[in-house]
Amino acid sequence: MSGLTVDEVADLTQTRPERVAAVICGDSVPGWPATFMLVTAMRGSPDDARWLWEWARGQRPRRPASHAAAVYRAHAALRGLRFVSALPSAGSDSGKRMSVDGPGLPEVLSDWDRTRELVESLGGSAERFRPLWEQVRRSAPGTPAFLSSGEDGDGATEE
Repeated sequence: MSGLTVDEVADLTQTRPERVAAVICGDSVPGWPATFMLVTAMRGSPDDARWLWEWARGQRPRRPASHAAAVYRAHAALRGLRFVSALPSAGSDSGKRMSVDGPGLPEVLSDWDRTRELVESLGGSAERFRPLWEQVRRSAPGTPAFLSSGEDGDGATEE
C-alpha cells in the first residue's frame, strides 16, 4: 500500500532488509518500538497494528469498558489485518476480500460465520480473533450475556 520497497523501508527505519522482510512475512515479531516504526514507514496506522502485535506476542485482549470500545478494538484489528494482507508478500487475492470499512461492518460482526470468513479472507486466524468478536457480542446493548462477567472470551477466568 505504501509503494515502498523492502530496501526503502529498511533505509527509513535503519533496519536490515532481511529483518524487514521477515516481519512483513510474519516470520518475526519485533518489539513495539520497531513495529511502530515499520508500520509508520509503510504508511499504516500503528493503532491498527497494535492489536495484531499483541496477538502475535501472545497477549489476550482485556475486556473493554463499553460496546463502542469492543467494536473499536475489533475494527482496528480488522484494519490491521487488511493492511498486512495488502502487502505484496502476503500473497492473497485482494479482489476476493470482504470490506473492512463502511456500513456493513456491524452486520458482519453480528454473525460469527461472516466474521470468520472476513478474518480468514484477510489471512488471519479466526480462532485468535474470536475473543474480540465475543467481546463485541457480549457488550452489545440488549444482548443477554452468554459468558459470566468473570470470564474472558477464551473461557479463562479473569483475576
